[in-house]
Amino acid sequence: MKAFIRGAGVVGGFGCGLSRLEEAIRRHPAPDSDPAAAGAIAEVPAVPAFTAKTDLLDRLIPPRTLRRVDHYTRMAILASRLALEDAGMANGLPEDTGLIVATGMGPTANTLDLQAADVADADLALSPILFSNSVQNAAAAYISMLLKVRGPSLSINQYEMAVPLAFQTAIDWLEEGRTETVLVGSIDCFSKALHAASLNCRDFNNEADGQKAIPVGEGSAFFILTRPGVQDNRHPFVRHILMGGASRQDGAPIPNMPILHNGNGKSTDFMGQIPAHANFAHLYGTFPTSMGMDVAAALLLLRTEQLLSISFPQFDDGPAFHENPRIGCLKKGEAGDWGMIVLGR
Repeated sequence: MKAFIRGAGVVGGFGCGLSRLEEAIRRHPAPDSDPAAAGAIAEVPAVPAFTAKTDLLDRLIPPRTLRRVDHYTRMAILASRLALEDAGMANGLPEDTGLIVATGMGPTANTLDLQAADVADADLALSPILFSNSVQNAAAAYISMLLKVRGPSLSINQYEMAVPLAFQTAIDWLEEGRTETVLVGSIDCFSKALHAASLNCRDFNNEADGQKAIPVGEGSAFFILTRPGVQDNRHPFVRHILMGGASRQDGAPIPNMPILHNGNGKSTDFMGQIPAHANFAHLYGTFPTSMGMDVAAALLLLRTEQLLSISFPQFDDGPAFHENPRIGCLKKGEAGDWGMIVLGR
């Protein structure tokens, strides 16, 4: 079943909102179509190269209400609120709206970073708030309370595959009639643990250059999905969710389709070769759930032909593509599993 995207909100190193992401894409096209940008990515060290600011949230929600909320959850709340505004639903979501939050490593700045700290250090502040914000479903709990989401709620934690699983679950809920609307999104924050995990994501394709560090980032992307017939045609819709193992050939990415791949630099080493792909890691970095950002970028590319032509010039003159436009967002896990979300008009 197709699921229509009624609204979207993003928070990342580029700023807050779809307009800021669109502006970033216009200024810095995808590296595969801009060699200069591709060279710049290789020089970015594996440190927090892209951090998100959430100051805007204090103007949308009373700061007193947010006094116990950490950075990880603030990003998720802000992205969710921006999705509501984009959908024209700032006054509230339908009563039975479902909520699904995907995360790769969760609020590791509150857990693993704290465990790695020297507890004997006199400057270490051990606040109970850190522990209350350390559970994986903390973001979903705060979103439910602040945005009054009363439908089913679920948090999914499966590293790189959390986003396609979240979207598949959202579509299942819509198809089963559990709800007419689902707020689904992704969130990961930078932490020492994420930095350590990113060291395993290296590009060995060019032995002359040795190991290349990937740009490590953070961010949140949320989308409001609805059943067919409840959309306003501003945004594309989710056509397919594909998942499998790298050894499986069924459900492989369609060759004649633009692919957004935000991974470990090995975008061509996947079931052979992806003929047409782009990577926007230079805008928001790479992190476990960066696929959510790719979905937002694909949404903008399908909505604006100019953005599509500068990111995928090989499809600019393809009449077959313009008659049936679609973009696949691909994420490949370190264990060989993969997921793909296909958006179309």
